[in-house]
Amino acid sequence: MTMKKLLLFCLTLGLFMACQAPKEEPVQEVKKLDKKALREYIIAMEDTLAMAYRQKDIDLFAKFYGESAVTYGEGRDQLFGKRDILNHFRHSVAEDSTHSFNFKYTTIDVFATAEDMAVESGRWAEMDSSGNEIEHGFYMVVFQKEDGRLVSVRDMWNSAKDK
Repeated sequence: MTMKKLLLFCLTLGLFMACQAPKEEPVQEVKKLDKKALREYIIAMEDTLAMAYRQKDIDLFAKFYGESAVTYGEGRDQLFGKRDILNHFRHSVAEDSTHSFNFKYTTIDVFATAEDMAVESGRWAEMDSSGNEIEHGFYMVVFQKEDGRLVSVRDMWNSAKDK
């Protein structure tokens, strides 16, 4: 038997055995979240984030992130923990008097992964003072319940700008 035929036989046997394996029942059924309420909550969180940038308000910005959050931004290192994220915001946004930070966040999809967790994908746009788009990109946020409310524990964004 050639090596190719042996490999094909093993793969076929493995698939057959996997199909015959007894199905495991979940240990506990996950309670579904009301999708409409979840989406509205997450949109409100994104609106709060946009307001924090416009007002350069670190306290408002802090409401978006959980204590153990990690953020992945384009063109910079990861930030680990709420303290590092807030320090980055303080130095690159709040203390920057030369730039206005006018962002618009548009939620594309919200997916409840568990009773206490959700994933959002969306589009961001930076606007000029006249409301015209300067740049845009996309983001993904993992929200998890912390102290009774959903906060960002992981987020990642990128720019759609040609480099």
